Amino acid sequence: MTSISVQDFNLLRQNEALNILDIRDSQDFEMSHLPHAISLPATSLPNELNKLDKNATYYVISYSGRRSEIIANFLENHGYKAIHVIGGMRDIKQLAA
Repeated sequence: MTSISVQDFNLLRQNEALNILDIRDSQDFEMSHLPHAISLPATSLPNELNKLDKNATYYVISYSGRRSEIIANFLENHGYKAIHVIGGMRDIKQLAA
């Protein structure tokens, strides 16, 4: 599984459109999320896999990065391209402050 730091992720998303998969619960997503992020809570993911494109690369974010690592592995085991964003939304918000 591939991982990316929050710093590199922020630089990358400034220069190109990324498929950002936000796996936090719907309430957290509604309170704050990255522009163009796709909300797909981790608890719903197994039933929603068919909505994802196997030809796309997904940058997976959670609150702290722990669940996103597990979900990125899950996606890769099911034939999807997934990159775990280390530190998640917590570190993204800290970097922006």
